[in-house]
Amino acid sequence: MVTIHAGCMLVGFLSMAAGAATALFMRDKPWWLRVHRRFGSAGAVCVLFGFVAALFMVSRQTGQHFAVPHAWLGLVTILFVLCTYTLGVTQLKRKAVRVRSLHRWSGRVTLALLSLNVVSGLSLAGVLLIEQIISFIRDGQN
Repeated sequence: MVTIHAGCMLVGFLSMAAGAATALFMRDKPWWLRVHRRFGSAGAVCVLFGFVAALFMVSRQTGQHFAVPHAWLGLVTILFVLCTYTLGVTQLKRKAVRVRSLHRWSGRVTLALLSLNVVSGLSLAGVLLIEQIISFIRDGQN
């Protein structure tokens, strides 16, 4: 179940990042919006499947949902994924400039949250130690 959770989250993160990159760098192409929507939708679906896999995984192991910061950050991230997706669909139907701006900012926050949650999940799994990240950042500034 850990592999399903991690795989879905990774594919979801990469899909949403590709959707953002498409919107950022390919806006002059006539197909950019179609590709952006497909990447964003696929990313949202994958992240939601990853969240459901996490719920099943915790139920089978400890049954203590939201016992670690990674889980709480994940819940906030899921809410932002849903919000970003909803704002994107809404802006296409209403053609509202304000909703477009909210969608863009929500997308940026969502990608940042996904990035932080990937790091926290890898740290929780013992794959990545926070001390390594701090050391990497410190060494990069010298």
